Amino acid sequence: MTGRGFLSMAWRNLWRNRRRSLATVASIAFGFTAVAVFAGYKRATYTGLANIAIHSDLVGHLTINKAGWRTEGKLHPARYLFTEAEIVQVRETVKKVAPGARVVERMNVMGLVSNGRNSTIFVANGVNPADMLLLRGPFRGVPGVLQENSTRGVVLSSGLAGILGLKVGDGASILVNTIHGQANMADIDVEATVDTGNLATNDKWMTMPLDLARDQLDAVGKAEALTVLLPAAVNAPTLEGRAAEEAMYTTPTPDDAFMNSLRDTLSDALARVDLQTEMITWQEQSPFYRQVRNMFDMMFGLLLGVVLAIVVLSIANAMGMAVIERTREIGTLRAIGVRRVSVVRLFFTESVLLIVVGLLAGIALTFLVRLGVNALDVRYVPPSLSRDVQLYVGFDPLPTIVVALALAALATLAAIVPARRATRAPIISSLGHV
Repeated sequence: MTGRGFLSMAWRNLWRNRRRSLATVASIAFGFTAVAVFAGYKRATYTGLANIAIHSDLVGHLTINKAGWRTEGKLHPARYLFTEAEIVQVRETVKKVAPGARVVERMNVMGLVSNGRNSTIFVANGVNPADMLLLRGPFRGVPGVLQENSTRGVVLSSGLAGILGLKVGDGASILVNTIHGQANMADIDVEATVDTGNLATNDKWMTMPLDLARDQLDAVGKAEALTVLLPAAVNAPTLEGRAAEEAMYTTPTPDDAFMNSLRDTLSDALARVDLQTEMITWQEQSPFYRQVRNMFDMMFGLLLGVVLAIVVLSIANAMGMAVIERTREIGTLRAIGVRRVSVVRLFFTESVLLIVVGLLAGIALTFLVRLGVNALDVRYVPPSLSRDVQLYVGFDPLPTIVVALALAALATLAAIVPARRATRAPIISSLGHV
């Protein structure tokens, strides 16, 4: 029999029992869709959390501090601040190591903010208004940035503004300790309020101009940290509205391997110019991102195991029943001289066709589910976040391909086993099977 005739026979045999074959195809399709959709959602969630950390929380891609800052910086802050000359040196080194990257000067400020009647603690990020736009990357069009040439204006988190009853245009006062331990006070103006999206920071976060932060800390010309922003974010087009929200889930971010390599290269380059530093990547600065990623990876593995088990059992049941129903047919084929391997090949071809049809149906269903969910704009509030986000399903090719190959391999194995067992039975016994 020719290959085409063999394939035609396998296809006809497959649909002898349409109900069972359709049920098996459905189990493969729905199982594949469940895993592929979850993989796409997982990828979109990772990308969204990464972009929130890098651009919304203004973490940037890589943060540089003087060596010893994390252990001694709070006790002796004056010793671990970058001077103007050192800032220039870092900028020149970054320019050589990562052309097109930008270096943003940062100062963190903590203290009390008061509306004149009540006060509460705040944690502020001091950054130049122009640099804040750079850190926002493609999301610089989203509200909640410092105004250009701002000197006393600040952006308050919505929770902090709500605690003190402050609105845009209102004035307030802040009280902080300088790096030398002295008290310092200043008046501020509320330029904007923004929901940080994080329950842990939304009741205390503030962004202020870098010069104001330096003045309050008595650290004019110095910087606590230097943040490196990579060229892709610096040169990204400005997005607003729905486009910005969807881009949050689709704009790629540098992976761990790239960031670790950049950190090591830049650290060595700064050491060669006698500047000892310690660096932390955006992944290391965002524990929430790491925790969510670990949890979702575990959930994906569990879901994959369950789906594989269901599909393999479904294929094994379908092919096992087919082999039992066709035992006399197998005996007849063996009696007229068909080799044992050809019979197994026939059942193998049937299982492959069943799997291919199921996977094609699963791919189509995955596309429709992804399209439908994203078009519906379903919204929910994830744990630890203070605002709702869009339920967005992306596409992750690698896990999807791995799932398809795993389903195909295990399902084929489940189909071959009963076929091999049936061909080993004596021909007379097979012909007399009822």
